[in-house]
Amino acid sequence: MVAKLNSFLHRIFIEEKLNNFIGYILLICFALGLGYLFATKLTAGIGIAGMICGTAVVLACILNTETGLYINVIYSFFAFAFSRFFFNDTFPVGVASDVLIVATLFSFFVKRVGLKITIEKFIHTPVVIAVLVLFFYLMIELFNPYAHSFDGWYQTFRKMLDAVFLLFIAYKALDNYKSIRKFLTLLFIVCTLSGLYGCIQQWHGLFNYEIAWATADDNRFGLIFINGDFRKFSTMSDPTAYGIMMASCGVFYTILAVNETKWSARLVMIAGIALMFMGMAYSGTRTANAMAAAGLVMFMLLTINKKSTKIFTVIAILGYIALMYAPIYGNPTIDRLRTTFNGTNDDSYKVRETNRAFIQPYIYSHPIGGGLCTTGAGGLRFNPSHYLAGFPPDSGYLKKALETGWIGLIIICILYFSVLKNCIRGYFETDDSDFKILFAACCAFLFSFYIADFAQDAIGQITDTVVYYPLIALSLRLRDLIKKEKPITNNIINSENPDILIHNAHS
Repeated sequence: MVAKLNSFLHRIFIEEKLNNFIGYILLICFALGLGYLFATKLTAGIGIAGMICGTAVVLACILNTETGLYINVIYSFFAFAFSRFFFNDTFPVGVASDVLIVATLFSFFVKRVGLKITIEKFIHTPVVIAVLVLFFYLMIELFNPYAHSFDGWYQTFRKMLDAVFLLFIAYKALDNYKSIRKFLTLLFIVCTLSGLYGCIQQWHGLFNYEIAWATADDNRFGLIFINGDFRKFSTMSDPTAYGIMMASCGVFYTILAVNETKWSARLVMIAGIALMFMGMAYSGTRTANAMAAAGLVMFMLLTINKKSTKIFTVIAILGYIALMYAPIYGNPTIDRLRTTFNGTNDDSYKVRETNRAFIQPYIYSHPIGGGLCTTGAGGLRFNPSHYLAGFPPDSGYLKKALETGWIGLIIICILYFSVLKNCIRGYFETDDSDFKILFAACCAFLFSFYIADFAQDAIGQITDTVVYYPLIALSLRLRDLIKKEKPITNNIINSENPDILIHNAHS
């Protein structure tokens, strides 16, 4: 009887995988039970459904690295909206993000992927060397005598750990031109959807649950509600994160659209880009406006010899003049955009300059800084008695100088320089038009972040991390593919011509 029972269960569950009468009965019972829980005990129903879906998502990350990378991108864009709608902003978005990243990393071990060659290439690039130097420097910051909170150190170090994991995951996953195109297509879709939702918030108004969330905290309300209007945050954590992501991705895809040869694809891209830039404007984030301008200027300087760039430059200058000097008054979106370029006449800029001048002596006298998570709200939470607690750095560079000292700031500036150098050298090393435009787009995207870091702590949020580091990895991979992927593709396309094959082989 035991043997027959084992044979029966093996056939039902293993061989037929519940694709049978018993499986249908179990599915109906499960659906009825879950429906009953949703009707009578909503929290329990959501919890069980979430546990099942979460387990399936984690398994998908473990079983396929590329799928895991896509899941991380999708999750980062929509997790905060999910938390606000279903959990009243109590869902542990950051913890779930860490789980997904680690699960994706674990896929290498489950699939027994050979990583020796990949790791050797990865760690011998100047960009990765700079990243690892920063990683170990932040690890040493645990012993900073001026900081007194392990939890505060861990909050910052955890982000750096996620960054290193994401950089390697993306470097391994984006190992061919097809994978790169798939990743960029997915990123375009989620950016377009997020931009569209921000526009819906502007045109329709915030939904009730979003208004309740915005007004639940006085500090949050003060940052979101300005001059009688709500800044739009779409599916992301706050208007600043939304504006920064829309600006950087808008710049990236604008560059791709300018050089797209298929008109059908170009029109689709233009529609998505328009939604991104409108979402950026509706976010009311002036830093995002500066990012968009800086990224496009970088692209123009890098590719000024191209006819398409010259035409685009003229159109961009005319658009800037129209926005700045057209007789349109009383529109809060346009007014806020115009104040971005007031320079030293802006009151906010003057306050920030005063704060910087006040705190500079501390930077000079503390070469390793005051410790991680000692400034701003994080300092008040984890190091309340610290000299820097509550001080608003209002700049990624200033925050890094205060928390990691001028030594840490030098390391970070070297890292930024290495990233841009990699993109610019890659652009001039290849003659392939597809690679050139990807290098230019990556360079403009990353440069816009480094400009934003002057006015905001722009790098390190959940949403930007899963785009910023994969695009660094993409630029590193492109250097590897310059002499590997494209010649092979050309050989396949032109295989009917032996002379071309011989020429490409010699090349």
